[in-house]
Amino acid sequence: MVGPTTITAIDPKPLWGDAVGATIHQGAVRENNYPGKTARNGSTRNPLGNGKAGYDSRIPSERYDSSQFAHLPINMAPGDSLVSTISRPNELIKHFSGDHVDPLSNASVLACLEKPVPTDAFRPSYVDTKNSPVYLARNLRRDLLRKLPRPKMSNPKLDPPATLEDYARGVQRVWLDQAEMGFAAPTENMPHYGQIMAQQLGEATLLLNTDYSAEEKEPLLVGIVQIGIDFYGLARGGMTWPAHGGIYSGRKWPILFAGLMLDDEGMKSPKTGRPKLRFQEDDQTEFGPVTVQGKAYERSFSGSRVIFMGHSPYRIGVLENHWEKGWGVIDVVPPSEWPKRPDGGDVLASFGYRRANTSPGWVGQALAARMMHAEPLWNHDAFFAYVDRWMTEDDSKQNEAMKEASWRDYTKVKLGRMGRQGYISGPGAAWVGKMWETYRNNLPPAPDGHKDPKAEDTWK
Repeated sequence: MVGPTTITAIDPKPLWGDAVGATIHQGAVRENNYPGKTARNGSTRNPLGNGKAGYDSRIPSERYDSSQFAHLPINMAPGDSLVSTISRPNELIKHFSGDHVDPLSNASVLACLEKPVPTDAFRPSYVDTKNSPVYLARNLRRDLLRKLPRPKMSNPKLDPPATLEDYARGVQRVWLDQAEMGFAAPTENMPHYGQIMAQQLGEATLLLNTDYSAEEKEPLLVGIVQIGIDFYGLARGGMTWPAHGGIYSGRKWPILFAGLMLDDEGMKSPKTGRPKLRFQEDDQTEFGPVTVQGKAYERSFSGSRVIFMGHSPYRIGVLENHWEKGWGVIDVVPPSEWPKRPDGGDVLASFGYRRANTSPGWVGQALAARMMHAEPLWNHDAFFAYVDRWMTEDDSKQNEAMKEASWRDYTKVKLGRMGRQGYISGPGAAWVGKMWETYRNNLPPAPDGHKDPKAEDTWK
């Protein structure tokens, strides 16, 4: 939209205060904390990247910010953006008592520009809109996408896991990642959880590097690049995605992918000038030595040079009971030394998130980035070595030690199943596994002619 202009009505109508009607005050949803400032179907002019949002007062865990709710009429000038949402009925969310409440069903963005733009223009980012260039789809570096033959699956229903059209529909609407922990993620637009984001974008970018035609790839390509533009805007606005369980995966790769496709130096190096910007995949992977409980460790307990850094590494030394909660770098010590609850039960935080919610969701995006030789842009080799470790290391030593320490007995779980290394999560898991088997040690030639090390070697 070319401005300036004034928005006088929005459908559905934004609701504020008494107009909201029945509210919820239970679990992580605390609407009694906002007397006279409750909200539904909210809009925000020029959203912030501070981890909070003003669309709906049911956004949990104090991530609702009533000051960001825009009251009609809304004046807009060139460089402004307006995000408008549709709230879900109370009946759909009131049974949730924990943090993972999803109060929004839809979101859309209106950008105000100084002059008309070509029909193939990408929308500016919804955060820090005034500093978001107008990119054109005609300039996408489609030549950087591979055209690798799709490996055939023994089960045709898994070949591939879905059509390109299915994946494209998943990225057509705005991915509103404005509130911390995904608490403002609209259910009909995007995944709430970082692991699912990483899986979906990993599978999608793998498909973009196979032998579909350029015309078939285009809607999916455009959708993912738009997500990267938006996430980079969030980063410019101050948003960060540090490791926390499995919630923040999947943000770095779409930014870098968009940077590659648009040849944009800022997106290709998003951390430049932003020392507080963090990405979960990098936080949770590191080469030894690492210091844990005052002791330096060169390798993991299983002997790997690359180490899983735990539930929330950035809180080491900050959260008083970080180790006791099981959030520490337990990868370097034997299971007999892992923290236990006072009743003797298992504290599965770092171990559980490593085996269920992070590692198995990273495989697709790591392989896609390797196919495109984007490792230098990623600029954290430990991430790629860790995924190689996950897919190739024999975990029997750790599993036997866990059994002896009266932890979970994974010795009877088959390889490739949840809880064992080599497991891949997501609806396209079998296909991603086949792509890994086919291409990880047979990558396309690098532009500079270098040979990539084998997956079995990088982590040793």
